[in-house]
Amino acid sequence: MLLAVAFALLSCARDGAGPPSGPPAGAPPDPTLLPVASKQAPETAAYRALAVASQPAGFSYNDPVTGVKVWKVTSSSVPAPNTGAGHDYADGGNRATIGWGPDNNTHTILIRGDGMAYHLVDFTRGVGFSNYRVLPGAAQPDRDLCFSFSNLATQPRIAYVVHNGVLNRFNSETMQIENTGNFPSNVSAFAWLQHDRNDVWFVGLVDATTAFAWNSQTNQYLTHSETWLDEGRLERDGRYVVLTNGGSQIRLWDLSDNSLGPVQNGGIDVWFAHNASLRSQWVTANVNASAPFAEDRYWVSGDTVAKTQILNQSAGTLVHHSGNWVQSDAELGGDLNRQWSFLSGYDDDPRWADAVLWRHAVGVQRSDGSDQRLLLHHYSVNPTYWEIPWGTPSPDGKVVLFNSNMNGAGRYDLFVAEMPLR
Repeated sequence: MLLAVAFALLSCARDGAGPPSGPPAGAPPDPTLLPVASKQAPETAAYRALAVASQPAGFSYNDPVTGVKVWKVTSSSVPAPNTGAGHDYADGGNRATIGWGPDNNTHTILIRGDGMAYHLVDFTRGVGFSNYRVLPGAAQPDRDLCFSFSNLATQPRIAYVVHNGVLNRFNSETMQIENTGNFPSNVSAFAWLQHDRNDVWFVGLVDATTAFAWNSQTNQYLTHSETWLDEGRLERDGRYVVLTNGGSQIRLWDLSDNSLGPVQNGGIDVWFAHNASLRSQWVTANVNASAPFAEDRYWVSGDTVAKTQILNQSAGTLVHHSGNWVQSDAELGGDLNRQWSFLSGYDDDPRWADAVLWRHAVGVQRSDGSDQRLLLHHYSVNPTYWEIPWGTPSPDGKVVLFNSNMNGAGRYDLFVAEMPLR
């Protein structure tokens, strides 16, 4: 009976219930082809019938609710023996490349795992995986949040890796360190590597209380320390960093003149963690308030950070955001408040099931709050903090990575979803 339900749902997805198929592979992603988020619950019976946990790497299925194509990237033996696999912890750098190859249809993906080294694999939409390979020793990141692929279409296979505290330029095609210009740079980085949409400014942490910013064109290296600091968030246009402690203290750092605004302590009015770093703004959930949480957009006002609520008590458990998809002025019609960002939930608390817009999902929303779309349900039941879904797109928005324990299967694996294309 469960198999019948699953096959019926998957057939409906292919026949029009999900995003339409067939656009040219080089087309841009279009979130409006996804269903509007409207409290859709997971189809747990249909998902269970797919037996995803026992399927090999390379298995694919259509999400039972949205019809989005999802691929299983890893297994207990792929790309190497491991006790669990996923993508780089938390929100930060790019874990998948922009599209390259014929029709820009292939993406290289970073894989982390428990008990194995960092690996790469090439994923082609509609086809699957090829060339699983281990990163060479000199390109193994020091830890999570020390690796990021380029945002530039002129070099889609270049990555930036912090190894032994030094920032290197790495070619994922030749599998060689290929330092040019001011690379390598001894940034003394610990983690939280991120960079702007032009790969000019690179930002991260030197240690638990010191943030750095390095300009790859001028070789300018800046640092700033605060006793309360544990993160720096660079907006994608590459001018402003919000220094934060993951809670209610923030401070604006203007890289154009290395100036600092006042320390802002907003109490329950400010929550600046797990946010989507967009162009000239940031979007996050205010988890200081009572759940289900509201969504806020932050922007620069003089030398301070201001905010506005974009959604009231609608995001529920969707508290982890990603702004890795960099959208152009042409895509946005010149309105940065129309930027799309991704967000994920991780808690399947039944108290919130009927009271929130999504439950247990990965979705995409505009930064003015005007539109929210459901991408998929990840079916990760009560995941640990380190293995929550962390739905994260490639810089061109065409593929989305997420982790899942596959309905509580006892291990985590990495998955990649295909965004519908216009």
